[in-house]
Amino acid sequence: MSEQERLMRRIHSYHFAAWELHIFLDTHPGDCKAARQQEEYRKMADELTTQYEAAYGPMHHSSSDTSRWAWINNPWPWDVNEEGDK
Repeated sequence: MSEQERLMRRIHSYHFAAWELHIFLDTHPGDCKAARQQEEYRKMADELTTQYEAAYGPMHHSSSDTSRWAWINNPWPWDVNEEGDK
């Protein structure tokens, strides 16, 4: 396993642990120890993600010129005729 794969695996592990604690906290909202642990895992995942991106480039595709809602502006399948025109 390469160093890149090891780093990615660690990032995923921290994300998974933080998500599991998030689910646990849904049913145990007063558990301060679990909340602190979740925050530690989130911070560690963020630090490792920064480290990964510095070494290997962005983990996720993102573009500042498109909104996450940009897809709604495209024609829907039923708005396009057989020739591909609107």
